[in-house]
Amino acid sequence: MKFQTNYIVFQCYGNERIFHECAYALLSLSRIYTAGVPDNTEVWIYTDNPGWFRSFKECSIPLHFTEVDEKTINLWKGEINFVHRVKVEMLKDFTKDKEGNILYLDSDIVFTHPIDQLLKNINDGQLYMHVREGLISDRGNKVFAKLDHHYKGSPLNIKERPVHEFAMWNAGVLGFNTKYRHLLDEVLTFTDNEYPKFPKHIIEQFAFSIYFQQAGLVKAAAPYIYHYWNLKEARKVLASFFDNFKDKNWEELTRYSALVQIHTLMQEKANFYRNRGLLGSVMSKKWLPGKVDWTELVKQL
Repeated sequence: MKFQTNYIVFQCYGNERIFHECAYALLSLSRIYTAGVPDNTEVWIYTDNPGWFRSFKECSIPLHFTEVDEKTINLWKGEINFVHRVKVEMLKDFTKDKEGNILYLDSDIVFTHPIDQLLKNINDGQLYMHVREGLISDRGNKVFAKLDHHYKGSPLNIKERPVHEFAMWNAGVLGFNTKYRHLLDEVLTFTDNEYPKFPKHIIEQFAFSIYFQQAGLVKAAAPYIYHYWNLKEARKVLASFFDNFKDKNWEELTRYSALVQIHTLMQEKANFYRNRGLLGSVMSKKWLPGKVDWTELVKQL
C-alpha cells in the first residue's frame, strides 16, 4: 500500500493558556524527533493567532497555519452553540481537499513515544482514539449513568445496535485516513440532533466513539500520546515555564521542556485528593501545583 502524507492537526485559539499547551505538545514532539517531524509529515494548526507561534526562535518543526476568526468559530459552533462542535467542522474543512493520514490532537497532549507505527497503522486503515473509557451501559461514572439512562429504551440505533451499548472513547486524539472522512458528516449529524436533548460536553466524543466503532476496530493512541484532559492545573506550570524561558530558542526550549513532568503533577494531584481527609473534602479544598524553581531544576539536566 502506498504511504500517504501524514497530517498532525491541532486547534488552538482564544486564551493564551491553550497556546501554552499546544506549544508544549510541539516541544514534546521535538524531544522525540530532533530533525523536526516524522518522515512525510506536516503539522497544521487552526488558530486565530499564527503570529504567536512564529515568535519562537529557530523552530525545527515546519508549521502550517489555517487562520480562523471569531466569526468562523461561532459559525462552527452551529445553531446549538456547542464549542466541541468546532472540532468536527474543523476536520471537515481540513479534509475536504487533502488525501492522507489524519492525526488530530487536542492541545493538552504530550508525545511520549515515536508515532511512526501509529501513522503506518492509520495509513493501513486503522482507526484511533486516545483511550477506551468504558461501556456506557456499565455506568462507570455519573455522566455515563446519565447517558445510559437517557438512551436506554430509546429507539435510536446505529446499524441495528442500541446506542447505549457502545463504548465511550476519549476523543482528545483521533486518527483516521481520509477515506473515512464521511464519518465526520455522521458525527456532526448525531451531535446536532442529540446535543439539544442531552446538552453535555461528552456528546461530541460519544458521536466519534459510535461512528468509529461502527466503521471498524478502534485502537488506543495512549501508548504513544498522553492526554491530560483532567489536569487543567498544569496550565499554571506551563505559563510559568514559557515566561521563565521566553528568551530561549526552540532547541533550548525543547531541552528544558523535559522539566515539565505532567505525569508527576497528575500523581501529586491524585495523592492530594486521596489524603485531604474529611475536613478537606467538606471544605472542598482544591489542589494547586506549587511554585516552580526553574533555576534549581535546570541544574538537574
